[in-house]
Amino acid sequence: MVTLKAYRSGVTSHLSGMSLCDRIRALCADTLDVLPPGPAMEAVAAVRDRLAGRTLRIAVGGRVNAGKSTLVNALLGQRLAATGATETTTLVTWYRHHHQNRVRLALRSGGETLVASAPGGGVPATLPVPVADIEAVVVETPNARLADRYQLVDTPGLDSVSGLDEPAMAALAQADALLYVMPHPGDRDREALESLRATSGRAGLSAANVLGVLSRVDTLSDDDDPWPHAWRTAGGYAIELRGLVAGVVPVVGLLAETAVGDTVTEDDLRRLRLLAEADAEDDVLYSPAALLGADLPGMSGEDRRRLLRLFGMYGLREAARLRDAGVTRSDEMLRSLTASSGIASVTRFIEESFVRSADRLRGVTAITLLERAAWLGDGPEQRHLRARLNELRNHPVMRQAALAPALRDLADGRLTLDEEHADALIRLATGGTDTARLGLPDQAEPAEVAAVADRWTARWRRLEGSPSRLLARHARSARELSEIAFFASRPNS
Repeated sequence: MVTLKAYRSGVTSHLSGMSLCDRIRALCADTLDVLPPGPAMEAVAAVRDRLAGRTLRIAVGGRVNAGKSTLVNALLGQRLAATGATETTTLVTWYRHHHQNRVRLALRSGGETLVASAPGGGVPATLPVPVADIEAVVVETPNARLADRYQLVDTPGLDSVSGLDEPAMAALAQADALLYVMPHPGDRDREALESLRATSGRAGLSAANVLGVLSRVDTLSDDDDPWPHAWRTAGGYAIELRGLVAGVVPVVGLLAETAVGDTVTEDDLRRLRLLAEADAEDDVLYSPAALLGADLPGMSGEDRRRLLRLFGMYGLREAARLRDAGVTRSDEMLRSLTASSGIASVTRFIEESFVRSADRLRGVTAITLLERAAWLGDGPEQRHLRARLNELRNHPVMRQAALAPALRDLADGRLTLDEEHADALIRLATGGTDTARLGLPDQAEPAEVAAVADRWTARWRRLEGSPSRLLARHARSARELSEIAFFASRPNS
């Protein structure tokens, strides 16, 4: 075992120049060399193993039947999550990359059971143990997105009477970011969001790592084009949830799941074209009843019900519109329907705000877990780990993470800012680059970045003189981050 003196002298020497997560991994390795066996060692080892992978952990949450599993399937490009009312919707379900399809059942009593997946992947209809004995399900499958971009975790609904159970809370605490899914605005969503607010501090949730997703925008209005109303609704919700979510993005979840997924066959697309032709003559897409009651040669009632399940009325009408515009090839139809679903806005946000900020998001989660481990004892090793973690908090990436408490205070109403400062604070805390943090386009010139950073440095410094200690503290964090952007844009100064 390495001596504590050697540990203290060696840690700092090889941490400089590394990413935040690499520095944390090195710290874990050195700490494990000196920690005695016990809970602290186990917790540090878990963080080390967690950071061995290079992908984000993104949770998908929302109330019961909000469309979480549908969104998971759309993000995976595979229909792996069960979208009906099944027993497994009450369980935390992880989706991870593996070279073979299989399902691991983590048991509440400890240990796990490995079972074959359902045909095509996913959880089988029948499990070998009672659901009550299962703490979490891990679905493993060959999937490029899971291998290269992110792991996903589908959590139980947030609006149960008893709130989130411990496995669900543990899943949120282990996730680096959250997609909060809402089918449409309403009282039940507000109740679920209040539950989310109550758990946000414990789970480390704020606008720094939460995106709201309106999942069924095709049902928000009777207009042929639901998008203008959908974006207005999303904008209103984003203002209402300022500080708790980075933004709210609308999507037609069912259409996204189908268009980017793996369940549509050539027969489905042939029937889709036939249906579009029939609608041009007889207006069979006026309503689901008109569709199912129409007499359509070459298309059975079950064929029509399948198309309705796959595409929904909005998707079927979009397919008819695309056919009228001359889109007939299957690949072109699916690409156009994917665009019509709005899923690109979700994936773009994930890429620009979550994946691009992966070092910060993963590092924040890891440091939070290590801080808990550092207090599982009060020996010299734990005290030195706490000191090393304090040093890591001075890492530039962690300066941005320091604004997360400000976002939670803003969401809860404890921090009062005018709209301009509130928006600026959210940009600082969530942007993946200095230009994004300052509200500038990516191609902004360094001189413009420096000027805007300097201006905001002065504005935040004025707020540091506020009689409110809470406002003064958060303004100082915002000012320090603005100063970092200023000096980063002036490399020769």
